[in-house]
Amino acid sequence: MNKNKVLSFLFVIFGLVVMLGSIFVLVSYATDILNAVVDFITTNDLKKLAQCGAALPPQFAKIKTDFTTLILPMLYYGVPVLLLVVSVLMFLSGYFYNQGRQEDEARKKEEIERDMIRKAAERVARQKAKEAEEVAARAMEEELEKPQAPEQGVQEAAPQAAGSDMIVRKKKK
Repeated sequence: MNKNKVLSFLFVIFGLVVMLGSIFVLVSYATDILNAVVDFITTNDLKKLAQCGAALPPQFAKIKTDFTTLILPMLYYGVPVLLLVVSVLMFLSGYFYNQGRQEDEARKKEEIERDMIRKAAERVARQKAKEAEEVAARAMEEELEKPQAPEQGVQEAAPQAAGSDMIVRKKKK
C-alpha cells in the first residue's frame, strides 16, 4: 500500500472518531436531560403540580443555564461545524485514496509497457536469428549447388577466381 492510501484510511478513521465522539456527547447529554425529566416526574405527583408546589431537581437548573450556553450554540454552530469537519475529512480521504489508486494504475501500466517492450525485443531477436539461419542455409545450398567442373576446368578457373574476392548471392524471389 502506498502512502496516499494510508493517508486516506487515516482520514477515514479520524472522521469516524469525530462522528463517534459527537454521537457520544449527544447521547450522554440527552441521557442527562432524560434523567432530569424522570426525576421530576417521579418526585412530583399530579396533586403537588396542581397546587403549584413542584419540587424541581437540580438538573433542571443545569438545563436552564445550558440552554443559552450549550444547547443553542451547539445547534447553531456546533452541528454545521461538525458537518463541515466530517465533510472535509471525507473529502481528504477520497482525494488521497484516488491519488493512491492512480499511482497503482500508473505503476501497473508501466509494468505492462516494460513487459510488452521486452517481449517485442525478444520477438525481434528471434526473428533476426531465424533470418540469419535462413541466410546461412541459403549460402550452404548455393555452395552445394555450384557445378563441379572436370579437373582441367578447375585449374583454368582457379586463376580467374583468385583475382576476385566477391561473393555472389542469389536474389530472393
